Amino acid sequence: MERECSKIDPRNVIRDLSLFKPVGKRETLRVLVESLEKGPASSALEAVKRTLSTSFSIISSILSPPIAPREFRELGGRCHEYFRERGKLILLLSLLLTILPFIALTLLSLELKPLIAFASLVPAITPSMIAGVSAAILYRSRDMNTALYSARRVHGMLPWIIVGVAISGLIMFGMGYVAIATLLAPEIIMTIIAYLRLFNGLEWKEIKDEVDWFTWK
Repeated sequence: MERECSKIDPRNVIRDLSLFKPVGKRETLRVLVESLEKGPASSALEAVKRTLSTSFSIISSILSPPIAPREFRELGGRCHEYFRERGKLILLLSLLLTILPFIALTLLSLELKPLIAFASLVPAITPSMIAGVSAAILYRSRDMNTALYSARRVHGMLPWIIVGVAISGLIMFGMGYVAIATLLAPEIIMTIIAYLRLFNGLEWKEIKDEVDWFTWK
């Protein structure tokens, strides 16, 4: 197959191709997946055509303009406005995620050595602080690019907050500090509310994987 492919001049094949320029990461990955799903090429000519088409799609996507296409800019703008309309919820989320872990840490430090208390709460503190600070940036941001990046960080941390709070809660519950463990419960409730009210929309699901692909202007 390689020997036969080497005999084909790509310049004689390029005119017969319907080249496709994907927009964004999702379409580029779809080109690759579709190429793989076709299975092995049945002939050298088909192999060369498929290679040229796939290579063109990837290269054109990588070398695409740094400014997002109009439909992406409009979609990003609608998401940004969606978050701005829910500023109070975002602010509340930020405050809960940053304050509650430190209250729990302070109370636990009164009972245990500070290092042990901190180690017990690390699973909860780390994702909570990342999400809380990112939510604060999202709340304050008037720039679409910054807002979308911050929103994606918050969204990515939500599952880890639940896992971290559960781990830290079990550790404290095992040591007998049930009241302090219960103090972290509102984080789980707020995390679920944040997902349902902020990140469950179709527009966000369409744009969240494209945030890294363009420099939003």
